[in-house]
Amino acid sequence: MKSLTQIIRPAIRIAVLTAGLLFPSFSKAADTTTLASDSLAVVTHTAENRESLFPHKSLSLSFSHFTWGAEVGSSIDLTGYDMSTIDVDLLFGYKNSYLRFLGLGAGIHRSVQRGDNFIPIYACVQTSFTSKPSLCFLSAKVGYSFNTIDDSPTFGDTTSSVGVGFNLSSGKKARSHILLSAGYRYFTQRHIDKLSSIDRHYIFLAQLSFGVCF
Repeated sequence: MKSLTQIIRPAIRIAVLTAGLLFPSFSKAADTTTLASDSLAVVTHTAENRESLFPHKSLSLSFSHFTWGAEVGSSIDLTGYDMSTIDVDLLFGYKNSYLRFLGLGAGIHRSVQRGDNFIPIYACVQTSFTSKPSLCFLSAKVGYSFNTIDDSPTFGDTTSSVGVGFNLSSGKKARSHILLSAGYRYFTQRHIDKLSSIDRHYIFLAQLSFGVCF
């Protein structure tokens, strides 16, 4: 008869070999299950947080260097020629961590008392000179304005302004601000000769506007 040791040893060997074959399979199955679960979680999270039907074909403006905005305000004539205006402007341009705005703007500025129209087209830069969050920023604009004054034909002259802006709110999708500026409208001598209401080259302005950028 076989001893007890001779019977137990083969049984132990068989058990060890069987466990070695089964445990890797269980490990691989567990890894596959975990991977599938993680993939499902990622897909579910993406579906819950996307902002459009085609998230891969559209880019949120908060992650884009493109920006656009609008400003509404008033320009007060400091020289006494009744050329104070209500102003509406649109701006389109570029932004990054240092530049709040760099681009072009155009507006319609209409005189409150006289009904004169000024249509400026200008380059604009707004920056706080730092990549860190800042309460205020510098704004500068320079361009050309198409003017209709009195009964004269439309003509053009230069215009510019420089000012300080104060951030009201800032988020991922939009920012708002108030802008205080000093500006001027320039008139050439040829245009002054055609106008009965103006006898000087510069009309100085104090400007206040509310703006929002996206």
